[in-house]
Amino acid sequence: MKKYHIKARQHWEDFSYQGKNYSLSHFEVHEVTFKGNKDTHKFVVTYGLHCFAKNGQENSINLCYSDEFETREIDLERYFASKQIRHCVETLDKQKLLYETTKEKYFTFESVNSLSGYPEKYKVCLCIFKENRLLRIHVTSAFFDRENKPVPNKHYTIFKLAMDAKRRPRGKVIPKEASRK
Repeated sequence: MKKYHIKARQHWEDFSYQGKNYSLSHFEVHEVTFKGNKDTHKFVVTYGLHCFAKNGQENSINLCYSDEFETREIDLERYFASKQIRHCVETLDKQKLLYETTKEKYFTFESVNSLSGYPEKYKVCLCIFKENRLLRIHVTSAFFDRENKPVPNKHYTIFKLAMDAKRRPRGKVIPKEASRK
């Protein structure tokens, strides 16, 4: 796949654990296009370390992975669930409502936890911004949300967030979570 002129990791190396290889190809940089009634928005999508790694969790293994800014233990629960993220991001225009708090933008959906076999609320956190004239979605983290905090009443569509990102003035700072190579 072609490389983009962005400050983010575009390729993740696979890892091996107990003689088994685990692919991270679902985190490769890719494009997604959303066609609305008035506009079409093309995004470059990247993913962060927190989508599959978290220290000190029940399903964290004794194997660390680094994004060159931090090192975390791989969490097998997050890893197996992360295989759904790409499809969910690619269908944000059809079914997902994005919620925004002062700290984050995210969406949630019900997913079967492959380790427990039970459905749980899965939360995907992301940044939406413009970098070098490209619209970007950077998935910062994804996990089974067991805090049961109430979902905000205010939600947005991907089209609204794309328009907001396009309107931001040049020189706007890229979120630090999205600029890790």
